[in-house]
Amino acid sequence: MKPSSACRCLLLVASALAATASAAAAADVDIDVHRAEGVVVIDARAELKADPATAWRVLTDYARYPEFVPGMRESRVVERRGTHAIVAQSAEASVGFARMPVEITYDIDEFPPSRIVSSAKADALRSLDSRYQISPAPEGVRLEYEGRLAPRSAWLGGIEQYALRRAIVAEFRALADRIEREAEAGR
Repeated sequence: MKPSSACRCLLLVASALAATASAAAAADVDIDVHRAEGVVVIDARAELKADPATAWRVLTDYARYPEFVPGMRESRVVERRGTHAIVAQSAEASVGFARMPVEITYDIDEFPPSRIVSSAKADALRSLDSRYQISPAPEGVRLEYEGRLAPRSAWLGGIEQYALRRAIVAEFRALADRIEREAEAGR
């Protein structure tokens, strides 16, 4: 069975969130993915042994995402005006043995040094609105992600929801690990 374009887009979104899944997970993360009123709601949190500047640098270095985001082939800044950026990404998402190309464009507003707000455009999405927040924590920083994803199709099946959750968990953990590794290297 061929996955729908909504499924492909959802998997790219999941891929875009996570950053270094290939490395052993070090950061402790907490992620909740659920449906509410036809929207997939994603809440993720991690307390990281890192400084705010390193967390900010990793989050906003969009062109380097393919180095550490699983399945991401390209991430490029199409346009930048101050703290506003448009970022186009392409990835290859997998569901079981199937591999699917996915394209997505983010309209991003940065609020240095602690908040990033974005909305995404893709054929299979009605909307994807997300926010990253960096705040002080006892041993470093707290990284929080909140996303609200509305697929064009009215129903996101159990398999797709499972795949989305798995990908987001892996990717958010990878991003948290990348931030901690870069902070450790800078110490």
